[in-house]
Formats: sequence, C-alpha cells, structure tokens
Amino acid sequence: MQAHFQPVTPAHAGKAYRMGRIFGPDGKTVVLPLDHGSMLGRVPGLEDPVAALERFASLPCDGFLVGPGVLAKTAPLFARRGAPARLLTIDSYWNDGPQGTSAMISSLATASALGVDAVKVLMPWNVAARDRAPVVSLVSAVVEAAAPVGVPVMVEPIAYQMERGPEASKVEADGCRVAMELGADILKVAYPGDPATLEAWCQELHLPIVMLGGPQGGTLEELFSMVADALKAGASGVVIGRKVWQRPVDEAARALEHLYSIVHPGAARP
Repeated sequence: MQAHFQPVTPAHAGKAYRMGRIFGPDGKTVVLPLDHGSMLGRVPGLEDPVAALERFASLPCDGFLVGPGVLAKTAPLFARRGAPARLLTIDSYWNDGPQGTSAMISSLATASALGVDAVKVLMPWNVAARDRAPVVSLVSAVVEAAAPVGVPVMVEPIAYQMERGPEASKVEADGCRVAMELGADILKVAYPGDPATLEAWCQELHLPIVMLGGPQGGTLEELFSMVADALKAGASGVVIGRKVWQRPVDEAARALEHLYSIVHPGAARP
C-alpha cells in the first residue's frame, strides 16, 4: 500500500530534518555548549575551544553549541556521516549594570552556509519593561529570518545574574511563554528547582525544553540528580557546559558520558 505524506514546504522539511538531528528517536538530547567565549571572553577551562571540541567530539554527545568562529574552524571534525549536530550561537549579551546590550554576532545566511542544525539566541528577561522591546525585536528577527531557510531557533529566556530562587524562576516562566509566542522551536532554561513547576511548563508550552547548567558549582551527584528530576518532569534533555568542562579532563569526560546515559538510558554509544 502506498504511503501518504502530508505536503510540506522545503522550509518545513528542512526544519524537521534538523530537529531530527538534534533530538534522538526518544525525543531527547545532550548538547555540550562551548560558546561562552563570545560573551565572557577567555573562560577558565575553555581557553582553547577548538582543542576542547576536538577532545569531546569522540565522546557520546548529540550536539555542540558554538560560536561562528569556532564553528568554521572545526567544520572538518563534522564532515562525516553520523556526526553530532552543530548549533550556532547567533548573538551575545553584555551587562555591567541595570541595563544590558544585545548584539548579533552572526546571521542566518552564515548559519545556512555553515550547515548548522539550529541557532540559539539569548533572551535576558529580568530587565526593565522599556528594555524588553529590543530583546523581543532581536528574538523575533532571528525567528523570522530562520523560518524561510528551515533552521530551528533555540531561545534562552534567562534571569541574568539574578539569584536563583522562586523569583528568578517566575521571570523565566514569563520569558518562556513570550518566547513560545514569538515562535521559538526549542527553549533552553534553568531548572526551576521544583519538578511540578517544570512539568507545568512542559505541558503548557508545547515545545522541547532543555536544561542549562550555569556556572560550575556543586557536585556531580547534584548535577545528575537535577537532570534525572528534570527528565521525569518532561524535559527533553540538557545543554550543559561549564559544569562539565570546568572539571579535570578525565572527570569531564566521565561526566559527559554519564549525562548521556541518564538522558538516553540503555542507548548504544553513538
């Protein structure tokens, strides 16, 4: 019997293909971000991002989140069948006071030329109402530019440099809702500390939600417990960097491997 397929545009087909490269058959993903230099400069543990990417590329991981310069320099690492996905950080943000500044550091034309599987844009949301307009404009511009070329957009609503707690989670919950309304395809957000809260977000937003890690701190056991709780609440994976690569090399490798086993229990190593 002949299969029937819903007609789709090339953009829809391209987005479906790229989402399938980021998320496994189980709908989950482990992404290692190495993009911190575009915002924070020379970060301890990531002094040489190219060498770090070369080191981690042989370990179980679904994708890497990097800036445009590193992405271009490391393209040969991924020029093979079965290579991990590549996600491009397309903007940056600097904040030295009550008002921050966002700026594009790449474009969808560059993303398409590099063959990336998604772009990521930061959405600082603990800002004054008057400062939210340019944030929304930037996110909207990325979503609009990505749509015709079939590139998924990961949006990161964040209470930037705000003490973690219920108030920060409330800010980020509002940011997630706005990001969904703007057309985000994936949400990258901090664990709210309460599985019931995260479960509500996952049910309400109808988008894959992946957990970020934040600054290095705490034990690996605490990290693994958080990830397990988030997955039980409906999270679709993790995008965790500093809590992995700001550890000794061997410990970082073991941490990434164990994160992969938590997110994809029973899966064969890629």
